[in-house]
Amino acid sequence: MPVTFGEKLASFLAEPHPITLGTTRADGSVQLTPVWCEYRDGLIWLNGGPTRDWFRHIQRSGQATLQLLDPKNMFRCAQIQARFLDSTKQGAHDHIDRLAQRYFGGPYPNEKVDRLIIRLEPTRVTGGDQRRPWDVTT
Repeated sequence: MPVTFGEKLASFLAEPHPITLGTTRADGSVQLTPVWCEYRDGLIWLNGGPTRDWFRHIQRSGQATLQLLDPKNMFRCAQIQARFLDSTKQGAHDHIDRLAQRYFGGPYPNEKVDRLIIRLEPTRVTGGDQRRPWDVTT
């Protein structure tokens, strides 16, 4: 069941925090990958390529978990479980530039080959701000 983020959690996600994406390999082991993300239209937007292992894991299992951690305050964090909604090439090059601007303050420095926007629908959130749970509704 999808969850809706309240103002405090949406504001936290608007900040460019370090993000770790957790996916499950076919053998059941976990892969952790640093990624960039954007919270838009109630969904988590990632950007990657179709040959990335983490993307193949998401396609196969239909789910992923993201952990966001405020580097200045470890008691301000969120763990977001999500289901795979869809992926598209449309707008992916502009999206990676937007993410690079957000995280680096400039355009994406690498060649834009086979980029995809991967959209995840949040299904559960844990964590909070100073040990107070985030404002979410189901």
